[in-house]
Amino acid sequence: MATSSGGCGVPVLSARIRSTGGSGRRPEMGRGGAGDDAAAEVPAVPDGPRQTGRFVFHVVDERWEWDDDVYVIHGYAPGEVEPTTELVMRHKHEHDRELVEQTLQEAIGDGAPFNVYYRIVVGERIRNVVLCGEGQYDGDRTSGKVDRLVGYYVDLTPELEAETTAAADAAVAASAASRDTIEQAKGILMLGYGLDADAAFAMLKWWSRNRNVKVREVADRLIQVAREGHVSHPGLRRLLDALLDDLTASRTARGNRAG
Repeated sequence: MATSSGGCGVPVLSARIRSTGGSGRRPEMGRGGAGDDAAAEVPAVPDGPRQTGRFVFHVVDERWEWDDDVYVIHGYAPGEVEPTTELVMRHKHEHDRELVEQTLQEAIGDGAPFNVYYRIVVGERIRNVVLCGEGQYDGDRTSGKVDRLVGYYVDLTPELEAETTAAADAAVAASAASRDTIEQAKGILMLGYGLDADAAFAMLKWWSRNRNVKVREVADRLIQVAREGHVSHPGLRRLLDALLDDLTASRTARGNRAG
């Protein structure tokens, strides 16, 4: 289930929707839904560690720095262990480890922003996280192998868990217009982060819970930002153009043969 794509889209929303709050933890993935007041009425996640945490990876000596929240996301008390590359990779789900390693190596090589959605193993439990980051250079260098990676984890596990509850199912009942808005926003996140539908809705709810706004408001803002072209990228447009051209050309060719 691990997926990777370039860039960290989260700060785009962060710069526009400001508030605080949000915490909790839970394994397993649930079903996604949509509704106008979904975030406001989903049962509150129990108090606990925040769902985001910062990290720094120093490339030359392969040294990791975690803030307290990253320790907790990985199941440790702050400072309980020394974060090493071996430890970090050991917590990755075996089916996701290769993609995470590849994503980090590519970021080290060119410094480009990245994000990767994957699972980490904490004891007997599975947590679903998004890792966002980018490379930094020392001195006047601006290209080549980076000196460090900096970024953060977003733990989507509580939102994915909440979607499995009966209360959450009742909360997502709303108008068709509201569902359409949230489905559009989910599609934007699925494309930008390489998420599936459940994880995309979980990310919307994560922002809703942590910024104290309704899911619909987050979705509306995300759609507005997308329409204004702030999350567009020439490479993505070229890829979509080529895909659509291939699909339409294939259909036209089949139609001609049938005629």
